[in-house]
Order: sequence, then structure tokens, then C-alpha cells
Amino acid sequence: MGIQDLQTFLENEGVGVDLFRIARNHAGGFRLVLDAEGCLDRLYGGYFSDWACGGQWARCVQFLTTLAQALAEHQVALCVCFNGAHPTPPALPHHWIQTQATYRQRVNSVLRHIATKGTPPPKVWWVPPMGLHSCLRTALRYLNIPIMVSSDDHCQEVVGLCREKTYAGLVGCSGEYLVFQPPRYFSSSQLKLTYRSSLETKEYMVHELPQVLEVPQDRLCLMAALLGGTILSELSLTDFYKRLGITPKKQVPPETLVKAVCQYVRELPSSDVDAACIDVFGDLNDLRAAKLKQAVQYYLNGTKDGFLKYRTASGRRPKNNKKNQKPDLSPQGTSADLDTSKLAAESSEHEQKGLDDYKLATANASINADFSMEERAVEIQHGVAAISLDSGDAGAAKQQAISPADKNEKPQITVKETRPNIKPAHNEDNCPPAPAEVLRTCAERHARGLMHPHMLSILTHRQVTLPVLMEDDNHREIPSIHHFFRSVRQNVYAILYNMHHHRFMAQKAKEEGATSTSTNADRPCTVQIAEWIYSRVNPGKSPEIVPGVVLDWPVPTVQRLWFGTAQDDKCRRMRAFLSCMRSDTPLMLNTSYVPQHLLILATVLRFIMTSQIQILRRQELDAFLATAFSNDLMNALHLQEMTVNGINSRGVQLGALVMAGAEAALLANDACGAPVPWLVAAPWLYFDGKLLQRNLHRANHCKHLAQLCDNHLDTVVKVERMRKAILEGLEVEFAMPPLPLVAGVVGSGLGGALGGRGRRGARASRSPASWWASGAAAATRARAALPAGELRRLHSAAAQRVRRARLARARGGRGRGARAARRRGARPRPRSHAPDARAATRTSPLNPLRSPSTGRL
Repeated sequence: MGIQDLQTFLENEGVGVDLFRIARNHAGGFRLVLDAEGCLDRLYGGYFSDWACGGQWARCVQFLTTLAQALAEHQVALCVCFNGAHPTPPALPHHWIQTQATYRQRVNSVLRHIATKGTPPPKVWWVPPMGLHSCLRTALRYLNIPIMVSSDDHCQEVVGLCREKTYAGLVGCSGEYLVFQPPRYFSSSQLKLTYRSSLETKEYMVHELPQVLEVPQDRLCLMAALLGGTILSELSLTDFYKRLGITPKKQVPPETLVKAVCQYVRELPSSDVDAACIDVFGDLNDLRAAKLKQAVQYYLNGTKDGFLKYRTASGRRPKNNKKNQKPDLSPQGTSADLDTSKLAAESSEHEQKGLDDYKLATANASINADFSMEERAVEIQHGVAAISLDSGDAGAAKQQAISPADKNEKPQITVKETRPNIKPAHNEDNCPPAPAEVLRTCAERHARGLMHPHMLSILTHRQVTLPVLMEDDNHREIPSIHHFFRSVRQNVYAILYNMHHHRFMAQKAKEEGATSTSTNADRPCTVQIAEWIYSRVNPGKSPEIVPGVVLDWPVPTVQRLWFGTAQDDKCRRMRAFLSCMRSDTPLMLNTSYVPQHLLILATVLRFIMTSQIQILRRQELDAFLATAFSNDLMNALHLQEMTVNGINSRGVQLGALVMAGAEAALLANDACGAPVPWLVAAPWLYFDGKLLQRNLHRANHCKHLAQLCDNHLDTVVKVERMRKAILEGLEVEFAMPPLPLVAGVVGSGLGGALGGRGRRGARASRSPASWWASGAAAATRARAALPAGELRRLHSAAAQRVRRARLARARGGRGRGARAARRRGARPRPRSHAPDARAATRTSPLNPLRSPSTGRL
């Protein structure tokens, strides 16, 4: 239920169109705004059955390259918009919690399907792979396709961009866009690039919406508000729906809800909102009445007549009055001599080095003709240059023609920090706001898609929302991924808010004997961030308050990290990034051990190995490295035709773990001033989920590393050298392999306690992979890891089975074995009651003629 039901209700009203054919009738090109949140699966390249394996990034980039070339050939310009708006306090929107709950159900279904059948899941359970947004932003930036990331209200900013830059239409799938009535509205969920060189979708005649719904134009916003949405939820309208004969607890068809609300609005005596509030809620002083008027105004702000009066918290907001602004409490002395107009990492030298490293990484890759991004970059650039694009909404503005007047004109963005309306039990957040130049730079880069979306949320709201991942909700084998990488985020919080600098200045003032009237003077500076994580224990009801943690060395201020141009600043940026990832070792920066394009992967794997929780097995670590060095990593056609046998839930969760670590590494990289160039941090340079699952399956059956690397000795050497760099200075302790059964002791209880394997699963796990780890040592560690009560129960059960067997033998074949033999028609073997009869028939393994009991021949 909700405003999205309006989009579902009008799906059949759409008319099939070809965007390329429409573009032929537009002189100067056909310019569209694309809401990427409604077509993530389409931008991923359509549906692939192996999306659950972690992401096929080479195939994704191949599709985007083909799409960019087709757009340039047919004079169609797209500005792709991503949702970077943080849900506003005091509470998360209800629809975000519903979305996460839906994703959680799908993930559980996917993992259950993989565990039982071992095959890829069906399309109906599709969930965006971890890292999809970062991959899309990086690929689109490289292909010179403009990007816009919202910061306050996604739908309002998208439709505002469409109207301000005079785009010809909007491509999306939200019911709010229908009410906003853009110039032309196309369906993003139906977007399809065909082999006939056509871009097909559906067009909704939004200007005929009042005639279709039989609702006057001036009451359309009231009808949309009564359907329920972010401001006024469906739960608040329960009593109103009951008056219409609708029971919200039951599954209500969208057609029933929309027609009932339209009939009610149509029969109102006037279009006055106050009169509607009294009729719906009975009292104008009701809190829900205020929300209803706010919701109506929200939809009015998005229409053609009302959008000019609306301004968001992004760059389109008018300048705030300087009288109301608080004085900047940040240390200005550290940034007075720095150029804060752009990051120091945005220099031409740094960008050229990143481009050279990218070309070196892809030089020896077997990339087919459809994936030759290097050769097509110039063609796409010339095609896009022929279309008049405003430089304000271009993601890669440096490659597009900009007039001299536009070069000197900078967007005036004023960002003010908003503290969350959350009162934890022990509020120790006494850290000053982030510096003004840091907030301004972050807002500018956020809007152009040049920075991780969590950065602006951390700096302005001190909150962050973390999505549901492809992981087991019970965390049997792998711990909670978001909690596992929390220490990286804690270091990021401390860096962004200059915790080390504030503590140093406070300690210095204390030593000098300075007195302060502040109540927080005795407490060290600490910043606390509210992390919203949807889980079974806490389904979005309250955030987890996480404090920032400073690094173990004097980190420079965030101004120096971002804007410092000295050689020492460059070294400190890289050291700060490596320290966040627990990878500050000499070999990590040695490109002969760790190539530049594999630095992100190497830091993530080392972070996993430094944890006190043993997660990776040795063969799994080698499988990740073999995937990164594989010659087929970027061969999209080969990966598409390749079949993978034996997909298991552990491999799927390991892929999600590493990609989540890559996202945390990208966040730390942006917080430290981007020491790793954005192009060499692309995920398709080191990861492919389908290839990883194949290598994980082969690693459990290969006898040596060369067999895993297809007998390529150069790849074996690269894997061993990078493994040495990852494990440098560590006391390596890998995770336990699947345990073999110990006769008479290990049953279904031990197997279930150590990874959910029963007796059958333990037998099936035996493989020639014993050269990677010792099964006996692993079994010993497994018994030590069991609780004392569980271990005693297992030994008691084993002893009871032994007593039953002895009693059956003492009865002379009257036990269960004898009865089973009679059922088979066989005669039970007579048993002797002589004490040395069995001993005499056994032989010693060292001497077949010596009895093990007596030692006599």
C-alpha cells in the first residue's frame, strides 16, 4: 500500500516506445534524467543467474559500455541520478524499514535455495549485489556519463533537476513522479537495450492522469497524500481506510485502494485542504492533520508551478543568512595556507598516474571487443559533446567543454550539520562540528558522485544507514559483516572529526594550566555516530551508537589530509588509509608484491586475516588471489558462458564479505583524501563473483596451487608473493576446514555445532584439500571450542552406545544387529563368551602375527 500503488495501478496504461526513435525527432539531441534506483537490475546488465555470487562486474561494465556507445550514436544524453539522501531524523521512514525487511526475506530464501539445491536462485529474489552503486558510479564516471547524487530528498531533487536543466523527460518508477507530472515520464523498470539497436520502454501520459483517475487537477496532490507515503504513513491512515471499507491488515489490491481514494476525493465538496483534514481526522488540531497538509505541500512542491518555491538542502537551497550561522569552531590555522577549492588528489599528476595504472592493469587482460573501454572512450566523448549538456550536472566535467564564465563560477553550497534527535543512555558526544571547508567540499563532491555517499551523512547528520547483505541471519559460519568492519568506520569517524587534533589541543591547554568553563573539558573529545542496521534482533527500531576510535599515531587534521600538497602529506594520506585497514606494512606498498589495482583487495584480505575470528581457510584465500590474477577476470564473454558447479552458501557469503570490505575500504580512502586513485579502485579489476565461486569449488579438490591457477606458473608466483604481503608479520591461523567424522564421537550434534553440517555433510566434505590444513588439528581445536556441557553430552552419548554394543554381544546376538540380520535372511554370527577369543582373532598393525592385547605371537 502507499503511493507506489499508483504506479502499479497505471502499469497497463503505459505505451511502448523506442527512445532512440523519439530522439530522431529532436534537433540537438534527446536529453533525459534517469533515476537509477528504479532500474539497478537493468544497469547491472539485465538478469544474470549468478548475481548472488557477489557480482559480475566485468559483465556489468561491458553492458554500460555498450549502452554508452548506443546513446552517443543516437544522440541521447542521460544524467543518471543515485539516491544519496539520508533518511531524516527523528525516525527512519517506514518505507526504508519495509524495503530492508523485504530484502532480508529474499536473502533468506536465496541462501536456503543455494543450501538445498546448489543452483543459482530465481529472478524473483533479486537483491542488488554489494558494491553495485560504487561500481556503477565508477563506470559511468569513466564513460563520461553525467551523474547526480541526491542529498536531501531524492524524488524532489530528481524532478527539480529535470525542470531546472530543461530536460525533455524523466525515466523512473516511483509513484511520486506521476503526481509531479514531469514533461515526459518513462518507465525505468521496463527499460531494455535490444539487439535491434533500440532502447525500449513504456511512456506514461502523465498530463492525462486527471482524466484517467477522474480526479480534478487541483485535488491530485490531496489524493496522493491520502494514499500514504513518507510523511503520512499508511499506518496513520488506518481509520480512514476502514471508513472506505478497506482493511489494511489484509493484502489490498492496488486497484481497490486507488479507486476508493479517488472516489472519496472526487466527492469532496471543495478542494480546501483544511476541510479535508477535518473530514478525514475529525479535528484540525490532530497531529495527523498537520502531516496531511505537509504531504499535500510536498507534492505541490514537485509540480511545474510549485517547484520554483521549493529548495532542498543541496546546492539549490538559497544562501543562508550569515547572521544565523554559528561561528566555525574548527582549527583554521591548519588550513589557512591550503587550497580548499579541490582535493589535492585531484591534481593532473595524480589523475594521470591513476590512468596509467589502470591501463597497466588492463593491458594483459583478455577483453573482448565489446569491452574495449579504452578505444571507445574517445568515440563516446565525441558523441556526447555534440549534445548540449549543462556543466552543472556533469559527473566528469573536466572532459567536457566549459565556458570561461562557468569555470570561475562555483556553486554556492552551504551545508550545516544537524545533530540526530537521539538520546542514548550515556551521551558522550562532545566533539565540535566538522570544518566548514570540509563540509563544503564533501557536499560538492557528493552531488557529482565523486565521493562515497556515507561521507555526507556522517558529516551532516552523524548517522549512517547500512543495507541488508547476502549473509545468514544466524551467522553460523561468518560473523555479522557490518559489525565485522565496524572498526574501519570507527577510525573514519575519528579522522573526519579531527578527534586526535582536538585531544592534543585539550591536553596541551591542560598542561599550560589554561582554565575552561566548559563542562566537557575533563572528558576527551569523542564523536558518536548512529548506525542503523536492520537485523533480526533490531529491525530498524533504534540505532547503535558507535564512538570514533583514533589511530595509534598522530594523524594530521582532515584539512591537511584532503588539501595538503606536500610530499609528506601524500605519505600520510596513504599511511592513514593503510592504518584504517590494519595494513600498514612495507610489502603492502611494494608493487612487485601488491599491484596498484589490487591494493584494495589486499587490504581487505589482510583486515580479515588480522581478526581474532578465523574466517578464511587457506584454500579460500588462494581462491581470492587466483581470481584477482586470472586471465579470464575481464573476459566477459568467457565468464558468461562458463558454468559453475557446486555453489554453496559459504562461498556466497564470502563474496559478500569481501565486497563489503571493499566498500569500507573505499569509505576510508575518501576520508583520508583519496590516496588510491578512483580508477584503480574499480571492483572489476580484482573481483568477479562467478569466477570466485568456480575457484572456491576447485580449491577444495585441487592437490596444489598450480592446479588452481590452471598450471600458469607466473600466476602461481604472483599469488604466492601477494599472499606473503598479506600475511606479513602475522601469526597465521586459518579457519577450520570441514571436519571429518570421528568414529563414535562426532555425530549430528558436533556437525551442527560447527557449521550446520550433519553426518552426511561431514562425509561429503572429505577432499584432497588436506594439503591446505590438517584435519586432526582442526578436530582438536573444534573439541576445544565446544562448551563444556556439550562436550560432556557427546562423550556420554558415545559411552552409552558402547555399553549397548557390549550388552548386545553379551546376549549372544540378540541386539539390533542380530535382528537386522534375521530380516535380511542371514544367520547371526555366533559369538564366543571366552575373554580372549576376540583378542586372538585380532592382529597388530605393526606385526600381523602379533596379538595387540597379549603381545604374543
